[in-house]
Amino acid sequence: MESKLSALIVDDEEGARKLLKKLLDETHMFHDLRLANSSSSANNELKEFDPDMIFLDIKMPEKDGFGLLTDLSHRNGRPGIVFVTAYEQFALKAIKNQAFDYLLKPVNRKDLKQCVQKYISTRKDSVTISPQIGSQFNPDKIKRVKVSTRTGTIFINPVNILYCKADGNYTILCTSEKQLLCSMNIGKLREMLHESSFIRIGRSLILNMEHITLLDRRQSTVTLTHQGESVTIKIPRNHLKELEMI
Repeated sequence: MESKLSALIVDDEEGARKLLKKLLDETHMFHDLRLANSSSSANNELKEFDPDMIFLDIKMPEKDGFGLLTDLSHRNGRPGIVFVTAYEQFALKAIKNQAFDYLLKPVNRKDLKQCVQKYISTRKDSVTISPQIGSQFNPDKIKRVKVSTRTGTIFINPVNILYCKADGNYTILCTSEKQLLCSMNIGKLREMLHESSFIRIGRSLILNMEHITLLDRRQSTVTLTHQGESVTIKIPRNHLKELEMI
């Protein structure tokens, strides 16, 4: 049987702590759930408690959730940090601080369960991947790239990437199935995509040439198709001409 998890819930509101504990209990995925009403009480718990996950409020008296995150950076190994907050505007900061997930209050049962399941899957993946990193490591055989997102770290095969679009210091990575917000700029991501099929268009766009199926001059759009799914995006007219010449 798969071993259950442990977690620490940190929130200055008693009702919020108890409700989240109840929702986590309902998942039947935890054997130890502890509560803390501030960053200082959380630090006291963590002196003798090494949880798999920490569910962390952001706005708290004295020291906020990001302050506790700074304290955790000195620990050997870090638990999966899930911010649970009513404030949507801190999502990018959470990504920058490598939070595992970001849930908005009131917490949705389905979202919470998916978050925990993702954590379990990520932990399994790390066990599966780690044997490759050793004496038999051969970089030429590793096709997947490591990408940090708001839900953690994923390993993605570049062949599944349709395009990447800059979003400030972050990058939106689009596959045929979904979009991911990556916590790295588009230049850094381009360096990771060594395949010749990837071409950078201007300062803000990377296209996978293997998936381009249509250039529409009238609409100034490019359509990319992979595994039966299509995505159409706008392209500046001058860059569209560049693509036609390739």
